[in-house]
Amino acid sequence: VFCSVLLIFSASAQEVVQGFIGGSAVLPCHPGNRTLKNITAHWRYEDRKSVYDILNDQGMTKEQDPEYKGRTETFPAEYSKVNFTLKLGNLQKSDEGSYCFLEKPRGIQKPGSNSGGETSAGRIASLLIPLFSATVLLCV
Repeated sequence: VFCSVLLIFSASAQEVVQGFIGGSAVLPCHPGNRTLKNITAHWRYEDRKSVYDILNDQGMTKEQDPEYKGRTETFPAEYSKVNFTLKLGNLQKSDEGSYCFLEKPRGIQKPGSNSGGETSAGRIASLLIPLFSATVLLCV
């Protein structure tokens, strides 16, 4: 018997990101048409576990939940373009659930505006793990 576990991340009603146990998945996050400076942002799992933090445009793992140590990656060159995509590696069954991105920008610059200071939070991805199995017959 051969079993394969497929992970499915749902970033929106139109988008599904797939990965396999032991593989990796990219959770996209492009929250708007603006530029940011010195942002503070947080990726959370089920609103309680710290997956990844961005403080003053720097990735931080000091407060990261131990089960995510060494398994997360972001793309710092993209932060100023409002791209906070997270790559989660070595996927495990326990990764199933909802992922949330919380943004606390210090200097939002919207086109045609000098104001800022808003905070936003949103569910970015839901992870489902359906189990598929297949029987392998060997001919001898």
